Amino acid sequence: MKGNYLAFFFVLLSSGAWCQQATPVEPEKSRHEQWMEDIEFFETEFVDQAPTLDAESRTAGKAILADLRDNLDGLSDIQIHLEIARCVVLADEGHTDLTFPKMDKIPLRFYHFADGYYVIKTDSANVDYLGGKLLSVNAVPISELEERLFPYIAGIESWKKYQMLLLLPAPELYYELGMGEKEYMTLELEKDGQAVTVDLSPKSKKEGMRWYEAWATLGNDSEGEYGWMYLKDPAMTPPLYLNRSKEGVFYEFLDAEKIAYFNINSYWDSCPDFEGVLDEYFEILKTKPGYDVVVDLRNYTGGNYGYATKLATVPPRLIDKEQKIYLVTSSLTFSAGIVTAARVKYYAKDRIVVVGEEVGDRLYFWAESETHILPNSGIRVYDPQKEHDWVDDKWRLGKTHFANYKYGVPAKELDVDQKIGLSFDDYLHQRDPIMDWILGNK
Repeated sequence: MKGNYLAFFFVLLSSGAWCQQATPVEPEKSRHEQWMEDIEFFETEFVDQAPTLDAESRTAGKAILADLRDNLDGLSDIQIHLEIARCVVLADEGHTDLTFPKMDKIPLRFYHFADGYYVIKTDSANVDYLGGKLLSVNAVPISELEERLFPYIAGIESWKKYQMLLLLPAPELYYELGMGEKEYMTLELEKDGQAVTVDLSPKSKKEGMRWYEAWATLGNDSEGEYGWMYLKDPAMTPPLYLNRSKEGVFYEFLDAEKIAYFNINSYWDSCPDFEGVLDEYFEILKTKPGYDVVVDLRNYTGGNYGYATKLATVPPRLIDKEQKIYLVTSSLTFSAGIVTAARVKYYAKDRIVVVGEEVGDRLYFWAESETHILPNSGIRVYDPQKEHDWVDDKWRLGKTHFANYKYGVPAKELDVDQKIGLSFDDYLHQRDPIMDWILGNK
């Protein structure tokens, strides 16, 4: 009998049952539980604390989330994502944003010109639609479509239109909003003076660029990366701002016109020596008396404004007093682009001429974001923590971005002196109406 007890004891030891307990297995969370956890996290981390939300916006956001909880099981994942987006957009602030849902897209890409949205890129099977002006999607006129999509897109109207380029080709979005079928979308285009209606289904295709670099498509060759087809004639040389765009930071001296041109765009982070390029530009500018300066920020969608601070302060000291500093802006001039523009205007004083379009955000904005990642869906919510006041340069300890203590200026406004937008015809014929105006009005 004693031997049997000993045998049982050794069996327990060898199995580990005597000295350890089995680790309890957490039951897998249901879809409902996962989304409820995400909503709670979003409300606690963002709605309750975001400095860009005022009391009214917080109340409205909580009301949206209360409805979302009540109706959760009747909504798709994308519909839930869109309701969270509505809460974020209540901040009415361009940097307070979130990632869009991933959705398959038709093989057409659009661009917003001064005269509307046009097809500028397709796969090889749909080249007949290149150059078509978008009139409606699923029988919804484009102006109404903007009104229905804007509540889910952050920023002022012009910045919303740029971000809309991401959403336009996605049939699933319209399906989830009750505006169409999931498997295809119906486009009404105007091509060569004729209305064309076409049904297109999603097709997987690589983009080859970050979303905020969509403007760079305007300068691509007729057959580009990943088999995309473009309308532009490859024999035509793109205008200066597109011809060297992939350099990110570049300059050119137009000696015949006596123009000292400097460009910063979305590819700024691909420039191996940003400050070195600036210093080269300044050294050459010293040898060019009688030259006007052009600072082109039309496609500078943001980055680290610290690299370009000297672009505002040095040229006014180097050029003759009667020379002008032309500042080129557009609705894509955003974040660090706006900061750089504000500083250029401030230091140029009465020599400044702003040409192009209004910038893509207000001069008082919030940036320097914290990122909240919802634990189950992985949605990223960008929550700016520091304010930028480029109107009056008011400083608030603990709230204002620290670098503005040194670099902040009261630019007051960035009103455009000569409003010029890029039309589809300008793109088609590779014209730069802004530089044309500058050269014609020096």
